[in-house]
Amino acid sequence: MKILIVLSLVLTSALADQAPFACNLKAFQPQERAEWRGLLDRMKSAVVTLRELNNGYAFRIDPARMPLKELAAWVDLERKCCPFFDFQIDLHGEDGTLWISLQGREGVKEFIDQDFQLRKKAAK
Repeated sequence: MKILIVLSLVLTSALADQAPFACNLKAFQPQERAEWRGLLDRMKSAVVTLRELNNGYAFRIDPARMPLKELAAWVDLERKCCPFFDFQIDLHGEDGTLWISLQGREGVKEFIDQDFQLRKKAAK
């Protein structure tokens, strides 16, 4: 009985430490929010390929439309408002392809679907 209570407390505590699935735009100063919005729009317009992953998505980015430095700046800001994302940037040497993946715990994929409006884009 005591083991179940302790396990329940540990699980409840672990879940309480997880960030909710919601963009916290209050995490930004006004200037940061404007910069984040501009970089987000650029990132979305630079996507040339979308790959579905088990727990998120990978986006191939056209580096001519969004260079690596700007993509990294967007990640740095995005993690402030959405700390539940796991980010991975891949830059492939010889062919120069640039990928970013957004992944996370259960529910993150659906959040990305809605936030990035992927189903709408796929239907076009």
